[in-house]
Parts: sequence; structure tokens; C-alpha cells
Amino acid sequence: MINYLSDKPTLESEGQKLSATYAQNKPWPHIVIDDFIDPEVLDQVRREAAAVKRSEYYEKFVDRKTDHNKYAFAPDVVGQETSRLINFLNSGAFVQYLEKLTGISGLLTDPSYFGGGLHKIQAGGYLEIHTDFNHLRRYNLERRLNLLLYLNKDWNSAYNGNLELWDRSSMSQVTAVPPIFNRCVVFSTTNESLHGHPLPLATPRGTERMSIALYYYTNTWKTEEKVHSTLFHISQDNKVRIRPSRVYRSVVRTLMPPIFRNSLRAVKQLVRGEKVSSIWER
Repeated sequence: MINYLSDKPTLESEGQKLSATYAQNKPWPHIVIDDFIDPEVLDQVRREAAAVKRSEYYEKFVDRKTDHNKYAFAPDVVGQETSRLINFLNSGAFVQYLEKLTGISGLLTDPSYFGGGLHKIQAGGYLEIHTDFNHLRRYNLERRLNLLLYLNKDWNSAYNGNLELWDRSSMSQVTAVPPIFNRCVVFSTTNESLHGHPLPLATPRGTERMSIALYYYTNTWKTEEKVHSTLFHISQDNKVRIRPSRVYRSVVRTLMPPIFRNSLRAVKQLVRGEKVSSIWER
């Protein structure tokens, strides 16, 4: 178990102990760690997350073909304990832990929390199987790792919401990880690391799937590499979800410069009377 008093040598040692497991796990390098951090600390974060107003989101995801009923919040709007925890998970000592764990050197954090922070998903929400964007444009960095820390107490398997890890060659699920309280998942982000929670949540009213999501990068981006946004992959079981409109949106997102995408999104949100200020931070 990690806490705020864990020093750099201790964290490095703990990461090294798990490195072989991380590298050998299938379908691609990852690890699932229970009782990850001081539970009293995480329970304070959980309470802040449960209480944050939905209107404080910086982004929401409501594409009914790929993700639905998902809201993302910057740490500072969630609360003091949430900010403190995320600052620790972005600290030099903890980054050293991740480097020893994963074998990836030179890891960097993202102070803008692009796509990360607190994620909350409501009943009916899901996230189709996908691979993540590979390039952080703002800092010209290569995306290398995801860290997910779950905040869900008394989670029932009937709620769905398992994090599924898929093998790309067979387009099939290899591992399913229930999102239970104080469970941490770390995995390498490559074009092979297909993941998501594609089954719509069957949670009772007022119960949300909550997690801290942080991404780590390296200064190794090569200009000849092809930049891509999040890529969704549909299995044969889910092929009914393929729509021409989705293919069109994917092409537009890839080809249209960010300033035009942001302008279009702002107009749409203004028409719907939604919050728009956060998109200019992206």
C-alpha cells in the first residue's frame, strides 16, 4: 500500500518488484493492484467526487455510438483531497515508481490533464473498445501509460462496468477488471492496447462509476509518426453499432484542424445552452 509518506527508494523498490508481472501480463503489458493507496485518503477523494456538481465538468462524452453519459472533471474543481492525491500521483517519486514498474524511462506528466482527471459515468453509460490517442499536441509528447484508480464502494457485478482488455489479433476479450474501490490499473498505451467498458451500466439511480484517470508521456514523439485521436474498434458481437455517420465523424476529426473542430463544437454547445469555456483549454 502506498501513502504520502512513501519515499522515492521505497516506491522504486515496490515498482521493481512488480515489473516482471507487468511485462508478462496478457494481452499486453498491464497490472491490476488492489489496496493501492491509503484507503482513508481515497475515501475522502471518493466523497469529493460524489459531491462535485455535474455543471463543473470540463468535457462530456455523449456519442451514442462509442461513449455515453461520461463526464470529466479537472482535479481542482473536485476538491482539495483530490488535487492532493493527483499531485502525488504526478510527483517525481511516484513517476519513478511507474518507470521501475513498466520499464519505460523518461516519463512525463501532463499539467493540463488532457482527457484525464476525475471520470464519472452514469447509468446507461459505456465506452466502446478503443485505443487511445497517441500524441499530446500541446507539448508534442508521445503517450505511453494510463493509470486508472477506481473509487466505487460496494460495486455489484450486476452493474456491468468492467474494464475489458482485448487482444487485437482475435478482437476478443482476454481480461475483465471490475472497477472496485482502491483498485489501480496501469497499462501501456499502444496501438495494441484495446480496452473499454462496452456494456451499458445497469446501476441504480444515483450510482455512478467513478475513477481517477491519469496519463503519462515521453519526449520521444517522431514527426514521421501518424497522429491519431482515439480509435474505436468494433468486434463482430458489436458490429451493429457501426454507422456511416460515425465513420464520417472519425474522418473529420482526423483531418480538420483543432481550431475548426473547437469552433464547431462551441457553436453546437451554445445552441444547446451548454458550458463551452473548457474547450478552449484543450
